[in-house]
Amino acid sequence: MKTNKLIPLILTAALALSACASAADSATIAASAAETPESTAESAIEPGTEAVETDTLYGLNYSYSQSVVYEDLPTLDDEWNFAGTNVYKNDLNAGQVSLFYSCDDWCLADPYVTSDAVYLLTYNRDRDNKIIALSPDGTKTHEIPFDPYASTVVLYSDRYFYCMDGYAPYDTASGFRLDLQTGETAPWNLPVETISVANAAGDFAVTERIVSDYPVPFPRDEEISDALLQNSLREYDLTDIATGKPARKITEFPYKGTAEGAVFAAYAYLGKAGNDFYFRFEHAMSSEERSVTNVFRVRSDSIQEDLGISSDLFVQALRQNGELRWLFSRDGSQGTVTVYDLHGAVLAQVTPPDGMQVYYPVSMLDDGRLLLVIGYDEEHDNRSRYAVMNADAFLNGSTEYTEMEFVG
Repeated sequence: MKTNKLIPLILTAALALSACASAADSATIAASAAETPESTAESAIEPGTEAVETDTLYGLNYSYSQSVVYEDLPTLDDEWNFAGTNVYKNDLNAGQVSLFYSCDDWCLADPYVTSDAVYLLTYNRDRDNKIIALSPDGTKTHEIPFDPYASTVVLYSDRYFYCMDGYAPYDTASGFRLDLQTGETAPWNLPVETISVANAAGDFAVTERIVSDYPVPFPRDEEISDALLQNSLREYDLTDIATGKPARKITEFPYKGTAEGAVFAAYAYLGKAGNDFYFRFEHAMSSEERSVTNVFRVRSDSIQEDLGISSDLFVQALRQNGELRWLFSRDGSQGTVTVYDLHGAVLAQVTPPDGMQVYYPVSMLDDGRLLLVIGYDEEHDNRSRYAVMNADAFLNGSTEYTEMEFVG
């Protein structure tokens, strides 16, 4: 990097951006900074007591902790042309899977499941898109216009979808709340420097935003932007879902990561366990290398701790009703599943049974059983073959699982 030439460019860009930044955006950034206290042991209390409770908040993996799991898949005609969508219902207590709903639309892969409804998002470029609302018995109750190409659902509740249609750092972040009964929308006033909404944590959203001396959005100039981001931070916050304002800082990381010289670096929020929060950091030192994953825990006293997991396999989270229970990695679809506890110790290395197409845990159910994917059903749109088994039995290498039986 030629610093003597780049500094004037950065200053020029910063001045231009400052001049263009609106007073409203500046006030939002200043208010967010003022209202986000530094995390302390005293402030690290259980989410749900720090702000007015609005509605039960669901993360995008919510349905996999419940006793019923829905999956929607495209159907094909005899010539392998798209013919519609089938939605399958897995009743994990009854041990049965059945066809729940069918339509002519192309729908996104993951239904949004609430306490009293199932919502599907259609996804067609050549027609008007919508939300299809279904009752628990599979009856369509109503539709709401919605364009998934323009906006993304990041969290939801029984009543609302919380959506984003702009993201930092190369755009001003913006969001809105969609009423699932009336279709009405209202602004969701996230800070303009918000990068993402990672998940739900109790009654709060876990959000990621950029902290920089320069205003968002950054210029779309590779050299200038790279220099600005090199000196920026990623801050994760607990954010009040009603106001969109950060209520408490969780932690921060260098935007470009902690691996000096890496050609690739990315952070991801894994989940929370009690008052501790977990993050994954992936990086690669060259384009030919597999990326390496490290896992960090931010303790309730705000200390950031490397768990000592260093793997060239993708480290995933296993949750139970929103709370993190295990970490695990798997060596391909048929390889060994390595399970870690929340301190980074290896609990087990599980070898899939012979003949399995895939074999890995998805979540821990409310009653403590594991939900597994053990293959795909070619006769029914290649739906996932789900099974349940005792968690300890899985760790001990048992094959005593119960697969869902197709009925209907």
